[in-house]
Amino acid sequence: MKIIGAKWFKYVIVLLIFGIWIFFFDDYSWSEQRKLNAQLKELRKELQETEKQIKEYELKNNTIENDLKIKEAIGRENYFMKRDDEDVYIFVTEDEETGELVLFE
Repeated sequence: MKIIGAKWFKYVIVLLIFGIWIFFFDDYSWSEQRKLNAQLKELRKELQETEKQIKEYELKNNTIENDLKIKEAIGRENYFMKRDDEDVYIFVTEDEETGELVLFE
């Protein structure tokens, strides 16, 4: 009876060592899996935030494409466009800290 127990004891020891090796030291160890799962969770969160931003930008884009007053406002403010009977004055000031020229509207 002791001989049979000794045979199984070798296999149990080998399986135990193998399990410990896989659990702690392998490339796919428990700690690596935790790190990868945390990284995956962050990436999924970032993906959701990016999809939310895309929806917001699509809504803004649709609003701009369909509203002529907004198109005109963007053209006037960003590209200094004007009507034929108007004059546009652009004031430029110098930033005291950086010394760069800054548009003052």
